[in-house]
Amino acid sequence: MTKPRAPMTFGLAIKTVVGVLGPDQARQIVGRSKRTLEYWEDTDKPTLPTLDQAIALDTAFIAAGGGFAPILESYERQLNVSLTESFACRTALADDINAVAREMADAIGTSVRVIEPGACPKTIYRAVAEAEEAITALTIMLARLKSFLPGNGAAQERGNTNDG
Repeated sequence: MTKPRAPMTFGLAIKTVVGVLGPDQARQIVGRSKRTLEYWEDTDKPTLPTLDQAIALDTAFIAAGGGFAPILESYERQLNVSLTESFACRTALADDINAVAREMADAIGTSVRVIEPGACPKTIYRAVAEAEEAITALTIMLARLKSFLPGNGAAQERGNTNDG
């Protein structure tokens, strides 16, 4: 039975290369056993070719008529996904910071009105509501900040990659 492989994994890229070159030629190129190639194709195994081996495989694939470098493209797609997630997290944090600043300014502004002579209950209720909105915004920002700590999702493993 053919094992399904995620589309952005190095395992699928290596399987593509070996499928065109054949296992014997691929083995000769990297100087490793057929079993090693099979491990590299298996996304459940932590082993991968060295950069030099990956470059050699991509080069041979292109020389054999392949119109692209599968391992390089796999790396590029995985990097783009990681960068997109990182930028999205940072953009969301910037939005959270903006919301906190806005809500805190509103809370401070309405609270100052409470200390003015003749402040009515409506003014106090409004200040309380603004303070609660500021606390909510601050809580959201705090959670987002914590997500940047190691092990909390800011750096996630993708296929045969390491997050270290």
